[in-house]
Amino acid sequence: MADILAYRIPDKEKVLKYGFFVQARLPFSEGFYISNSNKSAIYRFDEDENCEKNSDEPFFFSERPPYSVSKKEYLIGAESLLNSFPIFNLRKAVYGRIKTSQFESSKSFELYEQLLKDHPKAFVYLVSSPQFGTWIGATPEVLLSMHGRQGYTMSLAGTRKVSANIDDWEEKEMEEQFLVSEYIQNRLLTQELQEIEQFGPFDMDAGPVRHLRTDFSFYSPEKNAMDIALELHPTPAVAGVPTKVAQDLVATIEPFHRDLYTGFLGVIDENHSYLYVNLRCCQIQEGKAFLYLGGGYTAQSIPEDEWEETENKARTLLNSIEKINRS
Repeated sequence: MADILAYRIPDKEKVLKYGFFVQARLPFSEGFYISNSNKSAIYRFDEDENCEKNSDEPFFFSERPPYSVSKKEYLIGAESLLNSFPIFNLRKAVYGRIKTSQFESSKSFELYEQLLKDHPKAFVYLVSSPQFGTWIGATPEVLLSMHGRQGYTMSLAGTRKVSANIDDWEEKEMEEQFLVSEYIQNRLLTQELQEIEQFGPFDMDAGPVRHLRTDFSFYSPEKNAMDIALELHPTPAVAGVPTKVAQDLVATIEPFHRDLYTGFLGVIDENHSYLYVNLRCCQIQEGKAFLYLGGGYTAQSIPEDEWEETENKARTLLNSIEKINRS
């Protein structure tokens, strides 16, 4: 049985390939890559045009389903996180949860196609391999794109419902955006990149939610795309500030492994590279879809509000899943 890789870069043609995901080794060559959340595992896709395409049972599933917390469990964990802020001098931490939805796994390609229609400006993908199971997502967040030596990245932090009739962003959301932007600016500077420019913040709609976004452009005379991406990831948009402290703390509170969630994925090419942060994604098991969701916490966060934010983010996939379930 072959592994499956399907994806669409915004404004590009969709791609479908069969082959095998293998552990990536240095030096990183051109190709499609996907990493887990802490970069301890990075996989490269090796296409094999001669391998047999799966038909009867095309998808691979992980042996154990991830754990979905109740609202009560989530709020207890969130309070524990907030109580730790002054102890560890945290400025931000990203705390996640998993939401379960009924879904017929044989319709995974249908869900992928539905997400393509519903989110034309997102990076939409489906991957399936015994290395990590089957994952589907529609992420709005660019980690890095490069065209020749010219590079681009973004800071995406602060969330509200698109339907919210609010003119100004709250202080907590502006603080989130500032922390992520500050981190990215500093990381670009430490890599000795040139012509660094910053634009924003401004509003960006991503399906049912709206984010604050700041864009960065730069020129890289020497470093390649993967080297820069590995220096940028993980940003405070998926980890926190200080990064390592926030990651380690959250790992003790979240009752699940993030696996591919908040990792990165995309295409490395000498001339055009596109890498995205793996958000708005789900892991498919037989009969269920497990949605990975997170929210950025600062000292001002209110756990009930953050729970609602994850519910809003879930609609990115749930709206499409419900269309497939009704068909």
